[in-house]
Amino acid sequence: MRYVVMAILMTLVCFDLSMAQTRDQQRESLRGIQGVEVVIEDMRPDAQADGLSQEAIRAAVELILRSNGIRVVTHSESMKTPASPYLYVRVSTSNHSSDIFAYAVTVAFMQKVSLVHSTQHMMSAATWEKASVGTTSHSNIRQVINSVESKIKEFSNDFLAANPR
Repeated sequence: MRYVVMAILMTLVCFDLSMAQTRDQQRESLRGIQGVEVVIEDMRPDAQADGLSQEAIRAAVELILRSNGIRVVTHSESMKTPASPYLYVRVSTSNHSSDIFAYAVTVAFMQKVSLVHSTQHMMSAATWEKASVGTTSHSNIRQVINSVESKIKEFSNDFLAANPR
């Protein structure tokens, strides 16, 4: 029962309130982007102790992007472009017991946007986002990275559809 409650809570945390935004709108928001910075959020120490690291996630993300011909840029390169685009990856974990933990993966493409009624006011917003939740054993940490890779492949497909080579 405890696992069901935790899964429900994690689902609610990851629930995308902007469901009105269609896949086509998300894909269209990627048009004209020349490259993306990759930002990996810090992880909990218990997840790191099980072998999940920012470095492993970054390596997996950048490998998929580069293998699909998507340019990975530095922070300073990103900031020099009008949209200041970056791909934000968050892996949240919750330790349930000595052998099981729950995880939530969110991948969001962030870029500068403006308000319709105030175009001079710019802010960063997620214009493309995918999330998933699951549980796994501490010995199967690869499942979490597989979930991240799945979302990055979805992003890559949408990016390439919006920016054909």
